[in-house]
Amino acid sequence: MSRAKSSKFLTPAKAAEGLGISVATLRKYSLIVEHTTGNSDYFERNSQNNRLYTSKNLDDFKEMVELGHRPKMTLDSAAKQIFPVADAEAETTDGNDGKVTELQKTISTLKDEAKKSEETIADLKQQLADAKEEKDSLQSQFDRFKEESKRTADAVIKEKVNEQVHEEHEENKGHWWNRFVK
Repeated sequence: MSRAKSSKFLTPAKAAEGLGISVATLRKYSLIVEHTTGNSDYFERNSQNNRLYTSKNLDDFKEMVELGHRPKMTLDSAAKQIFPVADAEAETTDGNDGKVTELQKTISTLKDEAKKSEETIADLKQQLADAKEEKDSLQSQFDRFKEESKRTADAVIKEKVNEQVHEEHEENKGHWWNRFVK
């Protein structure tokens, strides 16, 4: 690779900042990649011999770290899946390339399905939250109507009692002797 600097390259500090890691960790990742590829000049370098990185390199590092966090995986084994393997090791894996490619496709398919499942779960959680909110609103309305109905029923009963008392009072009105004449 050439040792020329271009505007499309990132310095180690900028690349590390973009990945959210330290420059030392970026250097460790770079060494793993160079060891895996068997090419110490895998990355472009500036006049001070510092590595320069592209956005593709950063994406590859992110994928390598993601794979490295899986069970029974290391950063070295993840790097071997992402970056071109050194010739000596490539010869031993030629027969397995088809299987590796098939497994990578299966992993990709499973990732897509998992992402869709997560989206469905999030959607269902939102629907559940909306339904709960609606239920609470309806319960509040029901309680309000129940209380209002009780007040209305109490008022009707009071009115009926008052009417009966008034009617009895009207019947008993008049002269005092009317009470004895009946």
